[in-house]
Amino acid sequence: MDRLLGFAERELHEFGAVKFQLSRVLDAAGVSKSSAYHHFGSRDGIIAAVEIKTVTEQVENNNRMIRHFVENAPEDQSATEFLRLLVTTSGNDAGEVSRQRRAATLVAAQDNSALAKFVGETQREGAEQLAETLELAVNRGWVLPTAPILGIAHWILTSVFGRILVDFTHDVETNAVWEEAAFIALSGLMNPQS
Repeated sequence: MDRLLGFAERELHEFGAVKFQLSRVLDAAGVSKSSAYHHFGSRDGIIAAVEIKTVTEQVENNNRMIRHFVENAPEDQSATEFLRLLVTTSGNDAGEVSRQRRAATLVAAQDNSALAKFVGETQREGAEQLAETLELAVNRGWVLPTAPILGIAHWILTSVFGRILVDFTHDVETNAVWEEAAFIALSGLMNPQS
């Protein structure tokens, strides 16, 4: 199915969702319609799977950036700067687009059990990767969490996704106060030590 998703991704980027031709994708991938529908439920399920793949890559890139920061920061690094990075990483235009794609995928997953399973696996894997990075921050003595690390990782990912509601305001001040509130909440969970 990776081959199918690769061709579907090209089709989606070249023609968009409205002009997306499933028959072109199936022919190019050499996959039957029944097999594609078994895995993804429908044409929309295939489009949503491409979108979740893109979102997954963005989550992984954010996780890599945060991990790089933790692994390469000087010994006297402030925990506060680390926590601010966790809150602000997805505050740019790419983060907003990522949240929009994820929202569309979640809607499609409501009626597609295979896609719902994929969304759940993506959330679990992303949280596990982030939890490993948070554990590195604990080992560096930056933070002393007040809740389970994996729970905090899930909370961070769901909070960042929930930020889509702030995105809709298109208001700089609303974004700033959301980031400050998220930082204060995260500080309570992570308990910065420096």
